Amino acid sequence: MVYGATARVLLPVAVVALIGAGMWGYQEHNEKNSVLIKAENSYQRAFHDLTYHVDKLHDELGKALVINSRRQMTPTLTNVWRLAYAAQADVGQLPLTLMPFNKTEEMLSRVADFSYRVAVRDLDKEPLTEKEYGTLKNLHKHAAGIQDELRKVQSNVIDKQLRWMDVETALASDDKKSDNTIVDGFRTIEKKVQEYPDLDWGVGIQSLDKKKQQRIKGIDGKSITKEDAHKIAVDFLGDRAKGAQVEVDENGKGQEYSAYSVRVTSPDKKQAINLDVTKRGGKVVWMMNERQVGEEKLDMKQAEEKGRKFLKDHGYDDLVVAETDSYERSAVYTFVPEQGGVRIYPDSITVEVALDNGEVTAFNSTEYLFNHKQRILSKPRISKEEARKKVNPSVKVTSERLALIEGKNDGKEVLVWEMTCSFDGSPYMIYINAMNGDEEEIVKMDTGQGDQAER
Repeated sequence: MVYGATARVLLPVAVVALIGAGMWGYQEHNEKNSVLIKAENSYQRAFHDLTYHVDKLHDELGKALVINSRRQMTPTLTNVWRLAYAAQADVGQLPLTLMPFNKTEEMLSRVADFSYRVAVRDLDKEPLTEKEYGTLKNLHKHAAGIQDELRKVQSNVIDKQLRWMDVETALASDDKKSDNTIVDGFRTIEKKVQEYPDLDWGVGIQSLDKKKQQRIKGIDGKSITKEDAHKIAVDFLGDRAKGAQVEVDENGKGQEYSAYSVRVTSPDKKQAINLDVTKRGGKVVWMMNERQVGEEKLDMKQAEEKGRKFLKDHGYDDLVVAETDSYERSAVYTFVPEQGGVRIYPDSITVEVALDNGEVTAFNSTEYLFNHKQRILSKPRISKEEARKKVNPSVKVTSERLALIEGKNDGKEVLVWEMTCSFDGSPYMIYINAMNGDEEEIVKMDTGQGDQAER
């Protein structure tokens, strides 16, 4: 029969097709599971990193309250800045975009700004005020509260083997009655932060907040994808990214700019490097290597050349070193551009160089990326000779140059004469307004690091 012949031909085809469909379905199922497992692992890693960074942040804030020397205070507050920045990046990699968490992120951002602003000033000349100590005490207390809540969540995640993928489902469902331990824990943290009394961050942070509000959410340029951010980060790191695991996540709300957070983990899992890459323009805003620095083998001049080469390799040419500092076997340099012989301090880039092998372990180009432009600079109304006369007669002026700085009170840019001076055996930098002759700022230099000022 024709029917029987046809059936004999089609039956094997149907069986093969059925087996093929089954294999395709099985493969698709495995691929889907692989994606889910990868996402879950990424969320778990970001959460445990957040808990660790907040623990360390609390410790460093406590340390800042008990030490009493500029030499120790500066690196401690620098660590507070780094840890607050890292914690903020961790939050941005968690699936919390559908849940209000902006108050907590805003607090971490302000902790970073506050600690950085205090750390970079001359604490011998301008030590912490009573209000600033009060702010530190409150931050230490607030960090303890957040730390306790995160530990509770972490304990539940481990004991109950909770999944972050369920958090996404719970948030997306918008089920007000849904009982999700992780979601409830983070809502408790956000509620606590909202209830904290307003802190006195000081005029500097208030003007910085105003400046941030004026900035656009990103920078000019073409929008990039996660894949683009992956490639940009790998290219930026060069050999350090070979064979490494690269994870790319979107920053959460509360960031000053819109960016992808990238984490590059070495094959042996002993080293991790974090970066932010802007979604527009694909610029690396900052990079931080978590590795421990070994025994010092380079001097400050050699380290400076390593930092300069790093910047040149990444497209930042013709910059001069404006500030130098060192701590914990690392050297920190602030580079600025010059325009018509005028140093442009608002467009700064900071690099940290490990003194064991000259590797750049930290890089921050935030100020440069958001501020850098060709400016129309006014001609000074005050000559350098007139500016010298504005300096206390007992202070010896050895040189002067024009510079652009941000005013302490309002953050507006001011053209100044930067005077290199000495008094009673100590070097100073004095900044005289080049338009009206006012004394804008006085900075004591770090004599242990050559002739560079700590502004």
